[in-house]
Amino acid sequence: MKLRMPKQGRVPWRSIGVFVAIASAAGLVASSAWLSTQYIMDPRSVVWLNQYLPKQARIPVSAWDDPKTLKEIQSDLRRAGLFAGEPIRVETPIKGKKPQTDLLIPVFQPGQDGGDDRLKELRAYRLVLNPTPHKKEALQFVNQIEILELREDFVTEPLVRSRVINPSSDRPVPFTAVQRFEDRAPRNGAWLTMNGKLQQGDSSIAYGQVVYYNPMTTAMSVMLSWTNPEGELPSWQAVPKGRPSEFVVNQTVGLEPDFQVYQLRSVKRKNIPFQLQPISLSESDLKQENGAFVDALFLARSGLWSTALEYMQSVKRQVGSDWTLNAQAQMDLVARHAKVTKAQAEQPWANAGQQVLANLLDGRWERATQLVQNSTSDRTEVLDMLKYDPGRVQRRINAALNFDPARSDVQLWAALRLAAQQGKPSAIAWLSKQPSDSSVRRAQTVKLLNELDAMTLGMAAPAKN
Repeated sequence: MKLRMPKQGRVPWRSIGVFVAIASAAGLVASSAWLSTQYIMDPRSVVWLNQYLPKQARIPVSAWDDPKTLKEIQSDLRRAGLFAGEPIRVETPIKGKKPQTDLLIPVFQPGQDGGDDRLKELRAYRLVLNPTPHKKEALQFVNQIEILELREDFVTEPLVRSRVINPSSDRPVPFTAVQRFEDRAPRNGAWLTMNGKLQQGDSSIAYGQVVYYNPMTTAMSVMLSWTNPEGELPSWQAVPKGRPSEFVVNQTVGLEPDFQVYQLRSVKRKNIPFQLQPISLSESDLKQENGAFVDALFLARSGLWSTALEYMQSVKRQVGSDWTLNAQAQMDLVARHAKVTKAQAEQPWANAGQQVLANLLDGRWERATQLVQNSTSDRTEVLDMLKYDPGRVQRRINAALNFDPARSDVQLWAALRLAAQQGKPSAIAWLSKQPSDSSVRRAQTVKLLNELDAMTLGMAAPAKN
């Protein structure tokens, strides 16, 4: 019996057709499953299908969600008594596709009776495939945050703490602008600040909130509230490789430096997987316990920045490879403050009181003493500075005497401050109870107290602590 062999070159079209049909069906099933999932999670994400569907099968879209042109959005806001600020464009690269474009639109309420415009909302829109062909550009609403205004007492807190101004009310203050951080800002999304300014006498305090927008999930959230007595915006700073991104808020008042530095740290959260965490000087970030480093942190918290920095630099040399990135961040924060106090102490001041204060704030007790001894005509200015000290000098004195109660160059300034605020008898009585590391210096301190204007000291009123 002969076997019938298939003819060479003959294509099995029926088999190929079956295969193609099965593959197509599988593709349709997979696509349908994906579209179904997208529709369940966010119906707005597949609204573009409306242009291919019959009218009775289209996905229902509310007037709020219906993609609109920028002009239509602006018109809707005007009818509601609001207006749109300058849109902030966010471009997100997508591999193999056109960049994804989002617009962040601040919504303002016009100021009344000459007042400032108030930010009421911050909206996020996405440029989408247009479901209505007659519109040239479609913006799909994806998210918004309602504005919770800051209170005036939060804004003025650094000045109140320094006793520059009296306590403020708790009335809300408006955000009047929205700006994007560009320089050195992390590239994973858009970082913005909603901010405003509060006038206090001749100075203008800047305040605001940091907002992060995640274009991958369209999540948007307030990350941090801030205030700056010098009217400056906070900023992202350059950091060494391996360190988290760092955000700096300057709360300096007068000669007292105050920088708040926050690191961008990862957290277990889906939509916004990180937070701004402050660098703390409360606890050591070394791997092992180190008493000298703990002492340095105490000195830093007390305002003796330059002395604290010297301690930390010594510890870093001693521990070698056990030094950590977090400890380095703490030392860098201390160095930022020490740079300011050092520069202030070394620059010339027209006012003797300010010259002495700048040296005391940098822990230069001996140098400050020399200035007083060499300038007898300006001692009244020095006494006034000590008399009205809001605590800046006192907390540094306390910290230094905590380490060495018998340190005579610090005792001198403790006695002078007490004399300026409560009179010379109180200062002499306090001094007589203190241990002494030098009988010569003790005699010099008493001599200086006696040389001061007795009438000035006698009329000194107790300071409000």
